[in-house]
Amino acid sequence: FVKKHGADLIRLWASSINFGDDVPFSEEMFTRLGDTYRRIRNTLRILLGNLFDIPDSKPVAALYERRNQDAKDRRSQTAATKSADLSSRRGEDEGEGFLGRATLIDRWILDRLDHVIAECRNAYATFEFHKVYHTINHFCAVDLSSLYIDITKDRMYCDAPDSPRRRATQFAMHEIFDALCRLLAPVLVFTAEEAWSYTVAGVGDAGPRSATAATNSVHVQLFPEIGEGVRDASVNQQIDQLLRLRGVIGQALEKSRQEKLIGNSLEARVTLKCDRKTLGSASKEELEEFFILSDLIIEDADEVSASVEKTPYAKCARCWRHRETVGQSTIHPDLCDRCESVVTTK
Repeated sequence: FVKKHGADLIRLWASSINFGDDVPFSEEMFTRLGDTYRRIRNTLRILLGNLFDIPDSKPVAALYERRNQDAKDRRSQTAATKSADLSSRRGEDEGEGFLGRATLIDRWILDRLDHVIAECRNAYATFEFHKVYHTINHFCAVDLSSLYIDITKDRMYCDAPDSPRRRATQFAMHEIFDALCRLLAPVLVFTAEEAWSYTVAGVGDAGPRSATAATNSVHVQLFPEIGEGVRDASVNQQIDQLLRLRGVIGQALEKSRQEKLIGNSLEARVTLKCDRKTLGSASKEELEEFFILSDLIIEDADEVSASVEKTPYAKCARCWRHRETVGQSTIHPDLCDRCESVVTTK
């Protein structure tokens, strides 16, 4: 089985079962686990791909060393210091190691990451390895692939490289990648080590960014830690409300697709009727990104509903969103104002 499936897949199988019950073992089970393994590996690849231009002014290896020292000192920190560290991490100010300001979806995914870290650390401590498997699998499949990565790919691909929200998302992805490698290391020993090796190597440089041995292997790193009072209930509540609205919009979009009114969500102008309080502090731009829409109209109402019509705006050739500003430029008439600004800025 090791020769056929590889050591990491065998270890993943061992971690996925509750050894207090009967232990299942079959080729079919390894086929299903192969899908899970590829999902985890592809998640790491996507995160790495989005870190290719992370600023060299904050070398990744230096951040690792600082985080290791933070982990050692955390228990001796005061509550006030922990609160200050949290503020910096969340992007509420421009703290060391983080550029720009985190948007709502960034703060939410970092809060979800804290839950994952806490659950995995507790599971490792009690030898409940199947909980580690299920927690990380759900995080990669649902929170990351279906939501966070899908929602933020527009800013990652189309925003200016140094735009504040792109940098904030990039550093959030760095946090996620770093934590996943550490948490996966006891199970996917070779995969975690391979992924980690790309982060300690400089861009276009065969050598590691740091000469210290601590950064050269994930297996000499400490588990990621979180401080007390890290949970941000308001962010979770707002995202839950937006996800419910996303479901309503999704049903309206699917009906319009079946009726051949639109081909995809970016061709739609959606009118969303809801209580504006449920939208919290999210801007129209954030909501359009969260719902993956080009054109969103919000009307205050007691009952939630969504209606769809085809947007009258032209399609941007770069970001594929239909914007009012497409065609206004004489130099790049096929681009929206955002994309024109990006391509014309040196």
